[in-house]
Amino acid sequence: MEKKSILSRIGNIYNNLEEYLLVVSLVINVLLVFLQVIMRTVFKNSLTWSEELSRYIFIWQIWLGASIALKYNEHIRVTLIYSFLKNKKVQAAIGLLADLIWFLFCAYMVVNGKDLLVSMAARRAVSSGLRLPLVYVYSVFPLASFLVCVRMLGVLGKDVKKLFIKGEEGGNAA
Repeated sequence: MEKKSILSRIGNIYNNLEEYLLVVSLVINVLLVFLQVIMRTVFKNSLTWSEELSRYIFIWQIWLGASIALKYNEHIRVTLIYSFLKNKKVQAAIGLLADLIWFLFCAYMVVNGKDLLVSMAARRAVSSGLRLPLVYVYSVFPLASFLVCVRMLGVLGKDVKKLFIKGEEGGNAA
């Protein structure tokens, strides 16, 4: 029982941290874009770094937001097949298959994202405006994919319960 409460607390801390980081990054991004608009319209001069930084923050927001969207089951799904199937077990099996494919894709992204980072680090690629090492920008791919994989393990567990245990609530099956 103690173990579950510790894992539960760690999960809550992680969830709150993830959402907090996305909110803070959104505020920073809005301020950067607003600053750029003011600089262009009022001072007739633009900042060379703000657009690039805003773009990189936005990339991180999108990829990290995928994990939160999974948490709230807000990812886009093609549910047409589900509407034609009346059998709940068949729906659960298709949901499990779809989630398993998604998990495998994210695992693939973790492995290949790591390879991409190694390649970027070896080439010492930097961004054009900020001269920021691109390894920092591209590190979001394997990191966010790993975070989605971790969340997907819970979803897959719910999918399996839904398929094999009567009355259990499943993961993402519509």
